[in-house]
Amino acid sequence: MFEMLEFYFKYPFVRYALIVGVLIALCSSLLGVTLVLKRFSFIGDGLSHVAFGGIAIASVLNISNNMLVVLPVTVISAVLLLNTGKNTKIKGDAAVAMISVGALAFGYLIMNIFSPSANVSGDVCSTLFGSTSILTLSVSEVWLCAVLSLLVTALFILF
Repeated sequence: MFEMLEFYFKYPFVRYALIVGVLIALCSSLLGVTLVLKRFSFIGDGLSHVAFGGIAIASVLNISNNMLVVLPVTVISAVLLLNTGKNTKIKGDAAVAMISVGALAFGYLIMNIFSPSANVSGDVCSTLFGSTSILTLSVSEVWLCAVLSLLVTALFILF
């Protein structure tokens, strides 16, 4: 059994996937209970749709590293969702659902209008399911995930 694990861990993509998966699981376990208690259980799905809108913007602007657009847009959206939900009539998951649908529609519209190819549905499907996978991580993305995980853990402990 250990020989089989040793065989798999010879491949760097397996090691990167395991490291990033453990880091994401750590952050998810810390934040999950708090977000559910604050009625933001839908925020993970909503922010993934916001990230799709960011990917659409990055692809239209021909930015090779999508994270330069996706990360700030997603973080700003999360902060706005968590802060504005306190002072409005629309709370928690309802606000997340509206932002989610709006961001997904915006991303698809942008990719449809400014798409360099005629196969828009293929571009959307490859963006949603194929171009950013845990099995295609680079070393820089693993380090980015490690730094962000440490930041999330530190902020969770401090606040």
